Amino acid sequence: MSPNIQPTSHQTVGDDEIDLAQLGSTLWFYKWRIGFFTALCTCIGVIYALTSTPIYQADAMLEITGTKNQVLGELSDLIGGTQTTPTDTEIELIKSRLILGKSVNDLGLDLVIKPVEHRWDKLLSQSDVQPELTIGEFHVDVLSLNKPFKLIALGEREYKIITPDEQTYTGIVGKHLQLGNQNTRIIVNKMVAPFGQEFTITRFTQLAAIERVRKNLSVAAKGKNVPILGLSMTGTDPIAIQNTLNRIIANYTEHNRNKDVQTATSGLKFINEELPVLEDKLRDAENQLNVYRSRSGSLDVPSEARGTLESLNKIEMQMVDLRTEKSALSEVYTNEHPAFKALEEKMKVLEQAKLRLNTSISKMPQTQQEIIRLTRDVEINQAIYVQLLNKRQELSILSASSQGNVRLIDSAMTAEKPIKPKKAIIVALASILGLFVSAGYYLLKSLLKKGISSEEEISALGLDVLSTIPLSEVQYKRDTMFRKIRKNKNARANSLLVIQDPTDPSIEALRALRTNLHFRSMGQDNKVVLISGATPEVGKSFVSANLAVLMAQAGRKVLLIDGDMRKGYLHTLLGQPEKVAGFADVLQLNKLPKQFNEFIQKTAIDGLEFMGIGSNTPKNPSELLLNNHLSQFLDWANHHYDHVILDTPPVLVVTDAAVMAQYAGTALLISRFGQTDVRELDHCISRFAVNNVNIDGVILNGVERTAKNYYGYYDKYAKYGAKS
Repeated sequence: MSPNIQPTSHQTVGDDEIDLAQLGSTLWFYKWRIGFFTALCTCIGVIYALTSTPIYQADAMLEITGTKNQVLGELSDLIGGTQTTPTDTEIELIKSRLILGKSVNDLGLDLVIKPVEHRWDKLLSQSDVQPELTIGEFHVDVLSLNKPFKLIALGEREYKIITPDEQTYTGIVGKHLQLGNQNTRIIVNKMVAPFGQEFTITRFTQLAAIERVRKNLSVAAKGKNVPILGLSMTGTDPIAIQNTLNRIIANYTEHNRNKDVQTATSGLKFINEELPVLEDKLRDAENQLNVYRSRSGSLDVPSEARGTLESLNKIEMQMVDLRTEKSALSEVYTNEHPAFKALEEKMKVLEQAKLRLNTSISKMPQTQQEIIRLTRDVEINQAIYVQLLNKRQELSILSASSQGNVRLIDSAMTAEKPIKPKKAIIVALASILGLFVSAGYYLLKSLLKKGISSEEEISALGLDVLSTIPLSEVQYKRDTMFRKIRKNKNARANSLLVIQDPTDPSIEALRALRTNLHFRSMGQDNKVVLISGATPEVGKSFVSANLAVLMAQAGRKVLLIDGDMRKGYLHTLLGQPEKVAGFADVLQLNKLPKQFNEFIQKTAIDGLEFMGIGSNTPKNPSELLLNNHLSQFLDWANHHYDHVILDTPPVLVVTDAAVMAQYAGTALLISRFGQTDVRELDHCISRFAVNNVNIDGVILNGVERTAKNYYGYYDKYAKYGAKS
């Protein structure tokens, strides 16, 4: 046996640094899988790009001029304090229900007809004819608004309709079709579609239709303080979005122009009503002034009162302007509008100024007061009369020729190429996504895999690696199928790989192990080979059974003992009965016999005999190992067999293996590739050391082809087995 190996926990601390070279090897090893997944994602991206519905965009441009005209500019002062119309206001006006609602009604956008297109149909279809459906009339009840009706072509002129409540009706092109109640009916004027072509027909409420248009409409200023608006609309029909955008622009410019005309007309109406009244007032004022002058002999206003009179005249003129503006605004805004409130505030200020001037005049002599009053009436009425005449002329011209403050720069036009999908970008992103996801997956898998993956990791503990056994694909598939049949994830195949496939690479590796053990055991009196593992499911029973068969096939007399009295299943692999006298029965005997043949079973393999777990296994088998029956029995086996293979429970689960190992000539540990951790092996060393037992070697089982062993020992047996 090898020198005593002490626990080497300090050696098991993993290197936390990332090995870039190893990551590169991992990528290179999985290059074909990464390439396949990348190509798959690229194909998906190509299919998506080719079958996605193209989205087009129509663009237009408007200029918002700063001043409409002098008269309306004065009215604008009341509303915004500036003669320039804010672009933000115009943007909101364009997107308002007032403008969009009229556009929806003008173009019938509340009725939406869509052919149903499937991605594969678009990809495989060779027809250039686009499905077409024209509806002459479509009325639905309130409950069916905003819900799609499905129309399916049954022939050149026949179709069927499926309502939202799954009712089916058949109709003929050109004829009315009643759909349930009297409020729901349709007439199809034209249908160009192959048999089975589906359409969806939806009648939206006006509000829903407006929201659909608004969702696809974009309005924005071309820059800060730049009075130019850019309008764009997106959609799947290039002609429809162009017509819709042009209609929105037409309705907006018409509204803008009509608002000016309406304002001018209201102001003109007010002036025409005021002029006759004002003309009478002017005539009366002149007569009164002439009569007073003749009676009093006063011909003119004193120079000291002239300034006061001129101030009164200006105030009266401003008040007339405000009344004119108020009349014009009343046709556009309500009394609660900020414009009205601002106008009323100005009127109050002028009234207060007028009151102060009148108070000043009242302090003058009676003669001066009277001449000032009469002169003021004449001058004010005369000035107002002239001013109203001028404004009437201006408003008359405006009413007849107003073009508003909006100028169309570019009418709506749709670009020839769709803006979406960006096919090249989609394909590129799909390829990049496939590359990074697949590469990232394998890199992460490599980084997270903490199990042993090389002989060097075991050697670092001071242990010898006696053999590396590649994963048998045949055994793996057989176990997988067996689990599915038994519906038990722990079930394993009930046959030996060495019998079913003697040229399997894993069997070739076991042959090499057999040779190794043969030479190691030469000269040893103790022929017992104990095989265990750190944890369950590492393949110790697989190694024990197949190794025993290989030794027997080499002409040796072999005894295989199932020492796992809890979960042993070697009897299943060898086709032996379970509940027969065996290992547990021997350990429970009061007195050991000279021969143990009654506890040993013959097998179908020449030279191989088997001792099962026994017919009477206790709940705590470890207690059976405390007497000397085990040593006496193994001593007997040493003298009657060339090799004794003892399969034991996992070391870290129960203490059985560490106790049995005291009576073995060779103690082997099975470590599972990618599963057994280095720390687990270190703990096994500690367990065995407590019982003064040496671990003579480790078998690395289930080795898979990975980046770490790509050019290593995996292919050694695989290539050999392929040639056999």
